[in-house]
Amino acid sequence: MANLRWNGCLSALLWFTTVAWAEPYISPEGRFSAELSPATTCSTSQSESPVGDIVTTVYLDKQPGRFLTVSFTDLPKLALLAGRDRIFDEARDGMLQQCAGTQTSWQRQDSQTRRLLYTAPGHRGETIFRLEKYRLYVIDVRSEISLKPALDSQFLQSFKIISPPAASAPAPKEP
Repeated sequence: MANLRWNGCLSALLWFTTVAWAEPYISPEGRFSAELSPATTCSTSQSESPVGDIVTTVYLDKQPGRFLTVSFTDLPKLALLAGRDRIFDEARDGMLQQCAGTQTSWQRQDSQTRRLLYTAPGHRGETIFRLEKYRLYVIDVRSEISLKPALDSQFLQSFKIISPPAASAPAPKEP
């Protein structure tokens, strides 16, 4: 009986801990909000491409058995000439390569949104790709297979764009 009480108390504590940080994490720079913990870290990386340098900003929330990520990339205008499908396909392929994942499902939700389900060693993952003007958002959750997926869905549904991206692409940098 004591074990049942202990498990109940522990479950309640974990539930309240999750709810305590459920205040939306707001990124003014990224113009989004999502249910990320205060321990979320932010990093940027820059890569070269045929259409110019591309900077990606990544917000990562490491939780026990789960990784929550929101990233965004401002794309040069020339990148959009290749078409949305190519942008989405390349982002998907990069995601799968980065996590050594295998695609389970790839769905078009609307003209601006794609959804990827995948498996990676010991994990399951779900990613939403959202293209707003010239900004590509990638919202990803990767969880250990033993964890229940309810919190995965809750995180993905918590993502909101809080102000629209700029109407034009960022100006190219002068060499």
